[in-house]
Amino acid sequence: MIDTVAFYPETVPLAVFVWGPVLVMILFWAAGIWSSRQGVPRMLENDWDGYNAADVEKLFAIYGETHRARYRNRVLPADVAFAFTYAIVGAILIAGLSMRGQPWWVAALCGGGWLLGGLCDVVENLAVARLLDKYPQVDAGDVAFASRATQIKLVLFLLGTVGAIAAAYLAFKPLAA
Repeated sequence: MIDTVAFYPETVPLAVFVWGPVLVMILFWAAGIWSSRQGVPRMLENDWDGYNAADVEKLFAIYGETHRARYRNRVLPADVAFAFTYAIVGAILIAGLSMRGQPWWVAALCGGGWLLGGLCDVVENLAVARLLDKYPQVDAGDVAFASRATQIKLVLFLLGTVGAIAAAYLAFKPLAA
């Protein structure tokens, strides 16, 4: 007797497990290009070791008024849109895996990195916007919050990338059996 392929709900098609992460990576690349074209290297948002008030003051002084305005009004909104996109992709991965019979904790491990990382990225961007709005007075507490949010976001984005690969494997695994 021929075994049939398990029923997969059409709510979250299999293509999402490939094209969702591809979209995230393309937007990750595009956000970097957009930032470079604005003349604003994203030093704070990529600092794994964290940063302090002196680092922020030095960087914002180097940017100058024009580049700080571009950072605040062009780069940060684009980064927020990217953050919401990968948070949504993470949520869809969680829903798709749970609909395909994976336990919630497995689905959460696969898509939760991007879901929580995207939300943390939004918080980080709001914190950086606050730093830009208050400049030249830089509060150490605001900087510490933004720095910690950056570090958490970077770790969660990396975990989300690994989770997306695992989600694709788990989604397509029954088809190979």
